[in-house]
Amino acid sequence: MARTSSKRKGGGRKTFAILVDGETEKWYLDKLRAFENPAGISIKPDLPGKKTLADQFEALKRNAEIYDVSIWIVDLDVIILDKQECEFHDYLKEIAKNKALYNKVHILVNAPSLEFWFLQHVKDIGRYFADCNSVIAELKKYHPLKEYSKSEKYFIRGKPDIYERLRPHLSDALTFAKRRGNYDPQCPKRGVAELYRLFELLGVNESKNGGKI
Repeated sequence: MARTSSKRKGGGRKTFAILVDGETEKWYLDKLRAFENPAGISIKPDLPGKKTLADQFEALKRNAEIYDVSIWIVDLDVIILDKQECEFHDYLKEIAKNKALYNKVHILVNAPSLEFWFLQHVKDIGRYFADCNSVIAELKKYHPLKEYSKSEKYFIRGKPDIYERLRPHLSDALTFAKRRGNYDPQCPKRGVAELYRLFELLGVNESKNGGKI
């Protein structure tokens, strides 16, 4: 599923629908949008609530009919916990075989969770973690995440907020996450942080406003 999209030529706004399955992802994306304000791009983070994996996949395809780019950000630990790996792999195959969707739909996997992407900001690590809590224990060893909490207060109301806190380290995160590579259904037990591809899709320059906190 490793792809990048070409930028639209000429005028008009390129629209992105980003589907997530948790509040922390939405908080992070809201702060990304507010900080970066990508030129000519409209981003719609969407939290579907308590939807099944199948419901989310159908929403992903519906978004592709409305928006220029439809993105689904997936935490693999949730899929493994619910024993839905085979179902998820079927969805990856469906997109890969559908020429109409292949260039519009991007499924980005974090394995095990969003926190592994955060960890890439502070450490070049490819170790596989079985679950989110294991990653959190590791990332709390490092500045600027020692007080990390999966809470609205930490993500949204903190000074700095979650995105401002990590933004000075984005260049490292993009480099380290690319080293991890992309999700391979044949080798699911690998640490993966495919969220780096979102920045490529949005055309976000890692050097923008890149002062240290």
